Amino acid sequence: MERRRVVVTGIGVTVPGGIGTGQLWNHIHDGVSAAGIVDDFREEHLPVHIGAEVKDFDPAEFIDRKSISRTERCTQFALASAELAYHDAGCTVDCTTSKRTGVFDGTSLGSINSNLSQQRAMLGAPSARVSPSALLKGMTGSSSGDVALHFHAHGPAVTFSMGSVSSSYAIGYAFRKIKMNELDVAFAGGAEAPLSKEIISLFSTAHLLSTDNDCPATACKPFDVHRNGFVMGEGGAMMILEELQQALKRGAHIYAEIAGFGESTDAYHQTTPDPEGSMIVDAMEAAMKEANIRPYEVQYINAHGTATQFNDAAEAKAIQRVFSESGRSPAVSSTKPITGHLLGACGAVEFAITSLAIFHQWIPPTMNLKEPEPAFDLDCVPQHGRSCEINVAISNNYSFGGRNSSLVIKRWIQ
Repeated sequence: MERRRVVVTGIGVTVPGGIGTGQLWNHIHDGVSAAGIVDDFREEHLPVHIGAEVKDFDPAEFIDRKSISRTERCTQFALASAELAYHDAGCTVDCTTSKRTGVFDGTSLGSINSNLSQQRAMLGAPSARVSPSALLKGMTGSSSGDVALHFHAHGPAVTFSMGSVSSSYAIGYAFRKIKMNELDVAFAGGAEAPLSKEIISLFSTAHLLSTDNDCPATACKPFDVHRNGFVMGEGGAMMILEELQQALKRGAHIYAEIAGFGESTDAYHQTTPDPEGSMIVDAMEAAMKEANIRPYEVQYINAHGTATQFNDAAEAKAIQRVFSESGRSPAVSSTKPITGHLLGACGAVEFAITSLAIFHQWIPPTMNLKEPEPAFDLDCVPQHGRSCEINVAISNNYSFGGRNSSLVIKRWIQ
């Protein structure tokens, strides 16, 4: 069976800190955090008052008013990001209106805020009128269908919902569909809109969020001895993935090439990762095997890096195991201190950042890393990014349930 090459020709982002790749990259390059006080979280009973919001987002700039009325914020992020990616790729109608074009996106909580809003209204007034669009808005899997509808893409439209790996799985499966000659083009990414009092309360109860309310920008400290959780964020990112020869034929701009995807499950605990990181190792090695690259060839890893005690420790141990015998340890950084943790959309955002890092040949910093955990023994690029030759990079993501994903991304040189 033919195995084809898959490249990234368009990137669209609607994320904390910026709409569009230019604004995002400026924040990444300058290490500017998008975290701040969220007005709705100021209530006294909430232990966390901070989050990373997408400021000045107007969905009317990307989709028509009818679509706005029947979609909620998460889906609007997905649609806006897809629209940005479509134009960034220089696509035409012929590129996407085909049975050979698919949509793959990921979200952890999806439309939960629409459901919560409707529930609040009904609890407050049992006779309250149910919104006619409530059913459509409340369906978690509707975002991929809405993107397909917007672009008239007739291939599969699939939404993955499996925690923080959701959008990295979406990208991985889109990659495989094109590689195996089932599709030629795919919209791939994810979106999340989790910034509500109810969701913040749940994550706070689980001791996953930083409570450094007085210093939002420095609250998330991956791989630091003083790490105490992440800052939740919202937003979306979508990529246009294409079969290489089609991209070259139409003269498309190419950011990078996807070369491998690895997935595994710890089967260890519902919320706590395997402390040995064994299946994280398995996911990275599977991705590298598919990409036909060796550990010593990897220059950069965009880590999941949540700044939680157990996740950072397991990930660091796994990276050490994979690269201990290679004679070359790659640079590792977490970009969550800048963007916030976008839950199911984090994989898409971090894939976009990694692709841009390869394109710009520049490694993003791990902001707020002032006192590295001695046991980790990794080059975590503290505080300041740096220019570096990046020919091969890995983007890692993990989630509750012990799911692990790794994507190998390569520099495109014609």
